[in-house]
Amino acid sequence: MKRSMKSPNKSQKIIVGSDHVALTLKNAVIEYLESQNIIVIDVGPYKDKKAVDYPDYAQLVAQKVLSGEGDSGIAICGTGIGMSIAANKVKGIRAGLCHDPYTAHQARAHNNANILCMGAWIVSPQRVGGILEEWITTDYQEGRHQQRLLKIENPAFVNLSRNLYKSDFSQINFGVALSPNVSVFGPLLFAGKLDEGLREASENGFDVVELSLRDPTHIPYNKLQKLLTKYQLGLSAIATGQSCLHDSFCLSSTDEAGVNGAVVRLEKHIELASRFNAAVIIGGIRGNLSNIENEKTIQRERALEAFHDCAEKALNEGVQLLIEPINRYETNFINTAEDAIHFTEEAGHPEIKLLLDSFHMNIEEEDIHRTINRFSERIGYIHYADSNRKAPGWGHLPLREIMETLLDANYTGVIGAEILPLPDDYSAIQQAGAFFHSLIPTIEKFA
Repeated sequence: MKRSMKSPNKSQKIIVGSDHVALTLKNAVIEYLESQNIIVIDVGPYKDKKAVDYPDYAQLVAQKVLSGEGDSGIAICGTGIGMSIAANKVKGIRAGLCHDPYTAHQARAHNNANILCMGAWIVSPQRVGGILEEWITTDYQEGRHQQRLLKIENPAFVNLSRNLYKSDFSQINFGVALSPNVSVFGPLLFAGKLDEGLREASENGFDVVELSLRDPTHIPYNKLQKLLTKYQLGLSAIATGQSCLHDSFCLSSTDEAGVNGAVVRLEKHIELASRFNAAVIIGGIRGNLSNIENEKTIQRERALEAFHDCAEKALNEGVQLLIEPINRYETNFINTAEDAIHFTEEAGHPEIKLLLDSFHMNIEEEDIHRTINRFSERIGYIHYADSNRKAPGWGHLPLREIMETLLDANYTGVIGAEILPLPDDYSAIQQAGAFFHSLIPTIEKFA
């Protein structure tokens, strides 16, 4: 039974459970794992004299894995089929039925399975060691597998609605802007309370979230993936302006250190986004230009070169960059959709899409509807905020008519609420969710 094993990639804790017919194999699994200095949490059963129902133990293992009590789980019944079906009913669980080392390796490397299911009538105690070795020592390979995994875990990526707010045929995904950290940038909900914000986003019918990140290395990939899976949300985009606001890493900085810092930070944002099939927003991170003409020219040239480098990185990583025109009271650099188009073309990257924000357009565009129609093929993302930057419906912008113009221009994609947390986070997200819900009849007309 005992054999030497490749060293585990890290110290591990594994949740183990079975039904009554698999008790012998479960005990062999526990003996093997403990011989390899792996911590085991045995959830039962402990005696085989009384019959038990396998779904109870499959779900017990699954819940403990999701809660973080263990790094992974092992669930065993007669064939393993019942355990795998029951475990996969729990949201966030990826249970793989494995009967040999090869399938165990593939379940981890390609499917990032977090529960191993086995059949006691198929796998003997003498053979189980090889399966366990592959399970424990194999890392998830990410890469091409990640987008496929996201389509399993986050239905928003294939335009399938998981909530009651959307019609099945809709190609519009509704989102909301959140931040895992407190920021001086105001239009963010639940800043510093990410888990709470994700829960509210899910409960209020949103499909995706946009995250405003100061430094993407501050939020571990595995933690973010687990949270998004927990609440069945997709990550639509990463906003990057906090790097400029908090750390003075701006594409148009007056010193090279600030520009280089912005490029490095954006490259990290792009790398994280690639793992979630998300876009990266070039908004406030571009900074402001000097009022002195010579300095302004130098700043703009630096920004163009830096922007080009980031666009090349995004192309290589398969990430969509979005450039957002921002009103004149927040920046003097790229205020209109036309400004943004000219800048991307000058940088040699016309594939970069526009992020159009209703709040900014209300200030800068002469005619919002004409702008949408003029640049319809270049629009990649939409922000909805009302005239006072509160939740849609709490100001005087004709957002329903704007929706009709977008649909008439064949826009498909995300409409995200980037709004002030007024009068509070909960009221704002509830209003945004309710307003987006009210747009469904408009969307249906254009389906």
